[in-house]
Amino acid sequence: MLSVGKRIYDLRSKSGMSQGDLAEKLDVSRQTISKWENGMCMPETEKLIQLSDIFTVSTDYILKGEDKSTEPVYLYVKSEESSTSAYNEQIVRKYIGIVLAVVFTLVAAVLLLMGGSYTAILPGAVVLLGILFAANVKHPWLITFWTFYACVLVILPFISAISPLMIFNPIIYTEGYGAHLVWGWGLWLVLAVLVFATVKAKKSDKGK
Repeated sequence: MLSVGKRIYDLRSKSGMSQGDLAEKLDVSRQTISKWENGMCMPETEKLIQLSDIFTVSTDYILKGEDKSTEPVYLYVKSEESSTSAYNEQIVRKYIGIVLAVVFTLVAAVLLLMGGSYTAILPGAVVLLGILFAANVKHPWLITFWTFYACVLVILPFISAISPLMIFNPIIYTEGYGAHLVWGWGLWLVLAVLVFATVKAKKSDKGK
């Protein structure tokens, strides 16, 4: 049987929120959230109601662990900051992901049937993006760009003479293949950007 603190932790993690994010929404300190999750104290009744609104679950689920599947999930929910309404981000992401995955799977299949195996790379990457969105995976764009970059590195040498290693070939310089060098250095530049973005994302996750 999960404790109240463990359920709060699970709900927060699945929502992609840090302790600081949740603390800001509830107007409490991050240390208070940490104490709740570690079972050092219990949320007040007012905060329990706010938690149920934020995570679209019943207070009974938070307190007793009753099945939260009976709780309706709204696509359009009331904003906590004002009297206006706002979209439920997780639900919107899920449906956008499903649409992307289905549509671009069909696009990639058509391209493959027409013999365009190379041109099917980009739709394939978008399919992956859709799956990641539907599953609410963190950093879906970053994962998709890494996948697309890997596909390019594997396939590009087969359809051209271009690869990242060509910048180390002295013949390329002496023969003056300027365009090839631009592509070669471009691949390294993109790799550097992806590495930088990945490291920054990982540091951001650790700080949560």
